[in-house]
Amino acid sequence: MKSIPEPPDCQVPQSYLVGSVSSPAFAYFGVCPYAQTMSAYSLTHRTQVLFCLPCKRWSCRVCAEQKIKKLAHSVRAARPNRLLTLTVDPSLYVSPRHAWEETRKCVPILIRNLRKRFGEVEYLRVTEVTQNGWPHYHLLVRSGYIPHTVVRKAWNELTGARIEDLSKVTKSFKAYQYLVKYLSKLHKLEWTERHVSYSKGFIPKDPWVAPDPLDYAEESFHSYHPANFAAEHCVGSILFRLSEHCHLVLRKGDPQYVIASEASHIKRSVSSRS
Repeated sequence: MKSIPEPPDCQVPQSYLVGSVSSPAFAYFGVCPYAQTMSAYSLTHRTQVLFCLPCKRWSCRVCAEQKIKKLAHSVRAARPNRLLTLTVDPSLYVSPRHAWEETRKCVPILIRNLRKRFGEVEYLRVTEVTQNGWPHYHLLVRSGYIPHTVVRKAWNELTGARIEDLSKVTKSFKAYQYLVKYLSKLHKLEWTERHVSYSKGFIPKDPWVAPDPLDYAEESFHSYHPANFAAEHCVGSILFRLSEHCHLVLRKGDPQYVIASEASHIKRSVSSRS
């Protein structure tokens, strides 16, 4: 049986004594408010474990922030050297959604045409809307020299739009700043949850790392939040955080229950104190 690891240096509590009220548990989990739950039996720790399954939607602020952090890190590694902005001509479409449905397919066509003439062109695309609700696209691009006039002519032939901008990014940190700027002010898109897409070769592949061997069995899925699951099934138990989305369920009588109690301060719910 594995021993409990040392608590990481984080603001969220490492342990939580479960009461019958779910609201304090939401603060402990600190994850997506729309998360669902997977429970299982850990063969490694010989106790129950709870996994938080976030929704991963851009419309969820918590998940969007996690996506932004991950993408921003990847962009620094991708080292783009150009920022390309592609707009649409509202007069050619009956609605913003119609404009998006027609022009989103033109972005990969544009890139394929540029590759035929200029070689490697990899990109990450962010879909954004103007104040009037019309879509436009910001692309972080890694490529060799591409004349501005070529991009302007190609995009106009594909979409009829006459306004676009192509500027040079001299530092990878600048690209990081651009991405955070555009993603952090994302508007809700009624047409899609896919705010960001990127070409297959844009983000360098990380070397494969073997996952932590947390073998488990008897897994079951539940359509409600881990905080609600804990309040219903784990009252009196201690939740111990193994990672952001994985928690041990330590029950009284379990040898690790006492260890967890002493390892960190236990945040008790109002119901458990009453």
